[in-house]
Amino acid sequence: MRFSVLFAAFAASLAASLMFFNSTSADAQADLDRCKFVGDLRKADEGIAACDRAINDTKTTGQDRAAALSSRCGWWWAKKDSDKALSDCNESIRVYRGYAPAYLNRGNVYLSKSDFDHAFADFNEALRLDPKNAWAYAERGNLYKNKGDFDHALADLNEAIRLDPAYALAYFSRGDLYKGKGDIAHAMADMNETIRLDPNYAPAYFTHGRLSYMLGNGPAAVEDFSKSVRLDAEDANSYFNRGVAYYVVGGHTADAMADFKKTAELNPKDAYAALWRDLAERRNNAPSHLAEAAKQVDMTVWPAPVIRQFLGEFTAEQTFGAAFDTDPAIKTAQTCEANFYGGEFALLKKNKKEAQRLLKLAADDCPPSFIESTAALAELIPLK
Repeated sequence: MRFSVLFAAFAASLAASLMFFNSTSADAQADLDRCKFVGDLRKADEGIAACDRAINDTKTTGQDRAAALSSRCGWWWAKKDSDKALSDCNESIRVYRGYAPAYLNRGNVYLSKSDFDHAFADFNEALRLDPKNAWAYAERGNLYKNKGDFDHALADLNEAIRLDPAYALAYFSRGDLYKGKGDIAHAMADMNETIRLDPNYAPAYFTHGRLSYMLGNGPAAVEDFSKSVRLDAEDANSYFNRGVAYYVVGGHTADAMADFKKTAELNPKDAYAALWRDLAERRNNAPSHLAEAAKQVDMTVWPAPVIRQFLGEFTAEQTFGAAFDTDPAIKTAQTCEANFYGGEFALLKKNKKEAQRLLKLAADDCPPSFIESTAALAELIPLK
């Protein structure tokens, strides 16, 4: 998964922010309204400009100014300017130390800086100030999730949903947590609820697609990824995963080729997009672009040995030798991929027996969350 749900969670602070915007002139109130951070990057420049006017207006009250600074912090964070965001959140807290959303916003800024201790402290302070803040529980739950603390993460996300049963992003986070633990049934239920509450949230369709794919339902995965693409046409991950689903479904190699080509255009350094595009091209008897793509890929790290094997520079033995790593998890992952892509390579060479052996190893040993796991199972069916 290549997407963080924390970005859109800022919108959940909107209701909490309203109490701090006091009655004032119509123009000033309009600026305060436009200033509020709602998570839509298309409105970022307008929002920042409105916040600027509100903050610099000498008639703006202290609490309104704190809220405007907090919102501008959110806009800067959304634009990935964490230094400006941190400065605004710090000033918001200096102006009014009792404003919980500023701590939540600053916590997210700290997360973007990988400062987990300060982020955790800010989320805790937000909950101390506002113990019924669903957004604060969701943020702290996400932090626990990223730290691998399943129990505390689940407890916080459950509480966020209890406090706000219509909180789509809390369901999304909990579903992603369940997915990471291999609880596909609960993960799917939470993704369904996320989509019901927010039918325009692209990451939910993407994750729903990954779950459909893991369950072996290729057509459903294609449909989910197509919805994700329609909502976010610049997300390379959705194109790539839809391409894999097309490839696995069978009879859609031209569609798979198109998706892998688009992935490569959006992210030319993606080694896996280069590999899968080559697989689809060879299966479709189309010219290969792997040699050209390899020029933009980091050929000093995995899966470069697999690419070299496909280019004829490495033998299968060399590829498997390169899959060794002292970290057991990395070794498992790389061995899984060496088996899968080795099986695909054997298929291309019409060596059915070797392909069957390697794909069986991949199907048995690849982690279920790996795209290669489901693909190996699908590839084995016609070989039996």
